[in-house]
Amino acid sequence: MKKRTMINHYRRHSVADAYIIGFVENHELYMAQVDEIMPRFLSVEAASRNQGDNLRLRIKKQYKAYFIKHGAIHMGNESLLSGDKYNKGELFEKAVTEKFGLVWEKDNIPFWVQGDIQVNGVEIQIKLDGATLLNTKQIEKNFYKRAKRG
Repeated sequence: MKKRTMINHYRRHSVADAYIIGFVENHELYMAQVDEIMPRFLSVEAASRNQGDNLRLRIKKQYKAYFIKHGAIHMGNESLLSGDKYNKGELFEKAVTEKFGLVWEKDNIPFWVQGDIQVNGVEIQIKLDGATLLNTKQIEKNFYKRAKRG
């Protein structure tokens, strides 16, 4: 599936008002809040387990430098993303949630239902560099069938 098509599906169905994206640079973890995840930060890659293609967040070094220079928040050492129970994306989501003074709980609520956190009425989706935003199987299952049902 084409990158533009996948981005359009994501933007059309996402209930997020803003996004917090995270990345590691020189073994340090950073977060930056953006209104939209720009296409230059996204790539389409083959998904595993017959899921089609993934739309993934891939922040290149030059953009990491830009975010750091323009106010990305330093979260601490990348060791914040180490743990036995949760993956790096979940640990990043936990760290961001707690930074806002909220209690984090693991969930599987889809991006078209609610954001990962809500701050002052703003739905925020949290994504770590390398995260999958959606895949073609989700599009076919959740959006095409929904449109056919009316």
